Amino acid sequence: MGRERILVVEDDQGVREVVTLALSEAYDVKQATTGTEALSIMRREPVAAVVLDYRLPDQTGLEVLSEIKSAQPRLPVIMMTGYGSEGVCASAFKLGIRDYFPKPLSVFDLRRSLGHILSQDCGEGDEEPGDQSRDQLLLARLRDQPDLRIQKAVALIQQHYWDHLTLPDLAHQVGMSKYHLSRRFREVMGVTLRGYLLRVRLEKAKALLSIMKASITEVAVAVGFNDLPRFDKLFKRYTGVTPSSFRDRACRNR
Repeated sequence: MGRERILVVEDDQGVREVVTLALSEAYDVKQATTGTEALSIMRREPVAAVVLDYRLPDQTGLEVLSEIKSAQPRLPVIMMTGYGSEGVCASAFKLGIRDYFPKPLSVFDLRRSLGHILSQDCGEGDEEPGDQSRDQLLLARLRDQPDLRIQKAVALIQQHYWDHLTLPDLAHQVGMSKYHLSRRFREVMGVTLRGYLLRVRLEKAKALLSIMKASITEVAVAVGFNDLPRFDKLFKRYTGVTPSSFRDRACRNR
């Protein structure tokens, strides 16, 4: 089956880019910059949910929302706005939005909300996974300090953890100096950028070892380690057991 399609309606390129990046790991993301374009896309192809900005060049998000609900009353819509008020929020919920995010927002909170909404609509309930990793606790920090550039760096790491990611490359992609990115990332996330990248890679390795029959070497390479002894050492330091012991235990638990 194909991935669910999410329509992101946002005219601010920076916000649209980061929201798309954060959602694209799990969803097929379509983009629109105006209400007219969004409604045109929805007439041509099915979407599972809409992430809708309030302030658009051609009309307000409430006007677009009204048209969406008139055509597809059950379609989940999440609204975000930097110009909101209690009145806008109340009107949006009255028209049937499922959630509301004032800007600056955490795209990871947005992604989590979208996952809950779609799971509920599929009858899967709204429970969080029982095992909350430290990575999730780190992401929660962004709720209190929503820096769009740091969110973009985090999303890039989550999307490309297996690649050769360097501080200069990430700094260039998020539009910051190396020094500023390094300092700001640690302020927001409470961990160095390199430490966060390592943590993401090792969490991915745990997931792969739990479900795959691939060799330890293949798993190491898949998450960005070309040096197997270093992977073994770091994995054991992180989990307390070797990769092979971790996989054996996961197989027994299954």
